[in-house]
Amino acid sequence: MTAAAGMKGFVERHKVPLIALKMVLSIGLFVYVVAKVSPGDIWATVRPADPMLLLAAAGLFFLSSLIGSWLWARLLRAQGVAIPYAKAASYYFVGLFFNNFLPSNIGGDIARISDASKHASNVSSVFSATLMDRLIGVLAIGLVAVVASVAALDHVRLYAIYGMIFTVFLIALALFLSIFNRRLLEAFEWPFRAVGWHSVERAIARIMDDLHGFRSERSAMFQAFLASTAVQVSRILVHYIVGLALGVRLAAGYYFLFVPVLAALVSLPISLNGLGVREGAAVVLFQMAGLTREQAFTIPFLTYLISVLISLLGGLIFLLRTPRRALARHLERRREARSSGGEARKE
Repeated sequence: MTAAAGMKGFVERHKVPLIALKMVLSIGLFVYVVAKVSPGDIWATVRPADPMLLLAAAGLFFLSSLIGSWLWARLLRAQGVAIPYAKAASYYFVGLFFNNFLPSNIGGDIARISDASKHASNVSSVFSATLMDRLIGVLAIGLVAVVASVAALDHVRLYAIYGMIFTVFLIALALFLSIFNRRLLEAFEWPFRAVGWHSVERAIARIMDDLHGFRSERSAMFQAFLASTAVQVSRILVHYIVGLALGVRLAAGYYFLFVPVLAALVSLPISLNGLGVREGAAVVLFQMAGLTREQAFTIPFLTYLISVLISLLGGLIFLLRTPRRALARHLERRREARSSGGEARKE
């Protein structure tokens, strides 16, 4: 058995226990936070919410997703994968759906890659475009948070948070700049070469080649960064609007500080789509800004529910296209049967 096969077997054997552990951690932490806050107090906070402002928040989240799908399609085109925008948007929303309803932080990306690969000559070009989408997103939200940190430095003394924000931004910037130097990218191939996983090394090398190819796509990269910044700012503002809907009058600058931190914590593969971690961290952070526990819990949780609601559009797209694909396969088989029958009669 090769080392790669052994690692694959290890992952497969421990996949279910790891998912179960994440579920236990998420549900346990969520229940703990709700108990500390009190369900009755949460409902009292939600009940007077302004429905028009909640609708505006949902509309802004939907718009940010449309921009996000355009961004992804633009990066795909830079890799030579031309997908009509409407189709790319449908794949993007299906990805949002799976991000919310699969017990994995990358389930939506896998769905997007699987769908878009039907239009590509190889999977690595789609994978690299999706990876670049993620990297530019981290870089954009990191830059937004850095600007907010600099603006708040003299007024809000949250130096640990500032340190975390600057660290994440610098790491994302370093990774982004590394794509312009192919020799630096070899660092991602070296560990697999060192242990003799040559098939994995070749796959990683192909992805690194594709990423390095972005160096000649400066216009696409600039457009993608602007679009990603618009997406990240929009999603921070969704939190702000949800706060307004709940009657919270908190300066927008706090959201630009705290939401990126929440996004970083949610992206860690330790919970079920951030459930529990998001709410627990939000209670700690937003209480620093003077919010009650109930308000601090409810703002990110309602925002999450809005994202789930919007992502249901992707679930609907996924369900509707399944019968169409089955019908297309059935018709194709009938055409093939008729064609082979006609050729048999001629003989």
